[in-house]
Amino acid sequence: MHEILETARTFLRPFTLSDAEAAFGWFHDPDVMRFIPHGPDATLEASAARISRYLDHEKKFGFSKWIILDRATGLPIGDSGFFYLPDLKRVELGYRLAKSWWKRGLATEVASKWIEMARPWYGFERVFAFAHPENPASLHVMEKVGFRYSHNEELYGTTSPLYTMELTSP
Repeated sequence: MHEILETARTFLRPFTLSDAEAAFGWFHDPDVMRFIPHGPDATLEASAARISRYLDHEKKFGFSKWIILDRATGLPIGDSGFFYLPDLKRVELGYRLAKSWWKRGLATEVASKWIEMARPWYGFERVFAFAHPENPASLHVMEKVGFRYSHNEELYGTTSPLYTMELTSP
């Protein structure tokens, strides 16, 4: 299992249950979670349960969403990583930042690093990404890092544009 991922301005590491309180800061924010299926977490316990699902996914499949830490301060600022789509056949890349960290290029920086490591770390040959159709910022990040539109698909109760990227050997 990999334990840390570094970008120019961030560190990423697997979540621990002790991250629940910090992550609740963005998991319960209605602006951050506006386009996330099932919306914001209402309680700290709900955020702990979300992290527990990430930990279970990591244990079962060897990858999951990780917490993003600001490199300069060590503060938790979001989460990102790979997770299986509901069909358990396709892997998607997701990213989410606390609102005070928006519009700094961090989602693009983190997503690019995950794409760089997807094949060497996990052997992925293809990854997917999707965003709510009314979330242009996330759609822009996907296109900026090299995802290409594939088709619209019903995912988590919403018809969303699904993007894909073929990963080449290094």
